[in-house]
Amino acid sequence: MCSAPQKKKVSGMGSSKFLFSVLAVVIAILAATLGPAFLGNDSILMSETSVNIDGMPFPSDIKIAGSKQSLLGGGTRSKWGFRVYAVGIFSDTKLVKSLKKKYVGDVTGSNLSNDFSESKLARTLLLRFHREVASSDISEALGEALIDKVGEDTSKKFQTFILDMVEKQGKNGFVKGSDLYITCKGEKLWASLSEGKDASTISMKGLCSAIFMVYLGSSPVSPQAKEGFERGFSDLVFS
Repeated sequence: MCSAPQKKKVSGMGSSKFLFSVLAVVIAILAATLGPAFLGNDSILMSETSVNIDGMPFPSDIKIAGSKQSLLGGGTRSKWGFRVYAVGIFSDTKLVKSLKKKYVGDVTGSNLSNDFSESKLARTLLLRFHREVASSDISEALGEALIDKVGEDTSKKFQTFILDMVEKQGKNGFVKGSDLYITCKGEKLWASLSEGKDASTISMKGLCSAIFMVYLGSSPVSPQAKEGFERGFSDLVFS
C-alpha cells in the first residue's frame, strides 16, 4: 500500500494548486499500481477546468434553458468496435440535491436512473464526437433506440427534428470534436450544436424521459455512460 503524502502548510492561492498536484500524484500512483482496472475503458479524469471522458474534455458546468447544470458522469458510445462519441450527462443542481436526499450509498440497481430521467427539471446529454459521422446516421441510431420507449411515430418525428436542426445550422454531419446538446426541461426538448445557442425545440409527451433512458435504462446504448453517471452521483453523495 502507498502511504498518504505528508501534509504541508500552504497559504493563499497556492494551496489549491498544491492540493491538485498531490491529487495528480496519488492518481498516477494508483494507475501505475492497479493498471487499467483503476481507470477503466471509460476513464474519467478531473482537471481544474474540465473533466476528461475517454480522451474528450467536457465542461464541468453548462447553462442551457436558463438552468445551470453540473456534469455527473458519462462514457463512450461505441459501434462495431469503434468509438463514435463520448457522452456527458448534466443535471440541474436542484435535481441533484433532491436525489441526494433519497439515494444514499450504492445506487447500482436502484431507481435513480428512472427518477433522474423522469424529472421535470433540466437535464442535458452532451454528445462530443470522436470521429466524423453523418447527421442521418446519428438521428437514425437515436430514433431506433427510442422506438421501444415511445413508438415508431414519435421516433420518426424525433429523427426528422434532429436532421432539420443540423441542416438549419448549415451542417450535414458531425466532425471530430463537434457537439450535439440535447436538453430537457418538463416535456420540452432543446437540441443544438453549441451551448445554449440557436437551439431548436420540440415538445412530445414521454420523449424527454425516453431519450435519457436510452443511456440510463436497463439496456443502455452505452453501459459505460450509465456506470459513469451512477459513479459520479455516488461521489457527490459522499462529498
